[in-house]
Amino acid sequence: MEMRRSKWAYFFLAASAAIFLYFLYAVQSGEILSFDRYLSSFFTGIFTEGSYPYFEFMDSLGNKVGVGIVTLFFIVWLWVKHRDYAAMAALVFAVAIGNEANKWLKDAIGRPRPDEEHLVNVASLSFPSGHAMIGMILYTFIGFIIIKELKSAKAKWITGIMAGIWIFLMGISRVIMKVHYPSDIAAGFAAGFIWVFLSIILYEALRAMFTKKAYEKRLSLMIVS
Repeated sequence: MEMRRSKWAYFFLAASAAIFLYFLYAVQSGEILSFDRYLSSFFTGIFTEGSYPYFEFMDSLGNKVGVGIVTLFFIVWLWVKHRDYAAMAALVFAVAIGNEANKWLKDAIGRPRPDEEHLVNVASLSFPSGHAMIGMILYTFIGFIIIKELKSAKAKWITGIMAGIWIFLMGISRVIMKVHYPSDIAAGFAAGFIWVFLSIILYEALRAMFTKKAYEKRLSLMIVS
């Protein structure tokens, strides 16, 4: 199903907008959120030091190098397997502009990082989480393209669930590494979904345009011959 025709997509779009605005308002009030206190304690209590190497790996997939490698790999796959130039252009647009939007939001909101010993290096502000936002954009887009190619409904569901778990773990890795509040992650997921929704709409429009042009070209050649 196309994104622009999915009722669930619009539901999640509205929910994402509400979540982002709620946490934006809460963060700008300057108070420490009970949401952050509870979930930070919950995640760091469940995932102890033995899990840190795994979450460091997940964290590395969300930095510039990790995102760049995954994006490049998928672009090559799209080119070799499908010659899907619309998807290639939309993915680059989604990730690059999404990253710039995240930087702008961080600077505009100006929320400091948690006052704890950080387990990985950080050099920017806190809200919203770039790992959560870009992870949502990149892996939702990849998941959408893969699901679109699958025939089995079961395979589509499994792929969607796996993508969701992967995105979630990438987001909470930043809480476990003590460089983000849970509200940063929630807002990052919300902002990321809004942006990837718009990016997929762009992709569908580009693909429809390219398909129409290819059809018109074939038709004109048939008429000439």
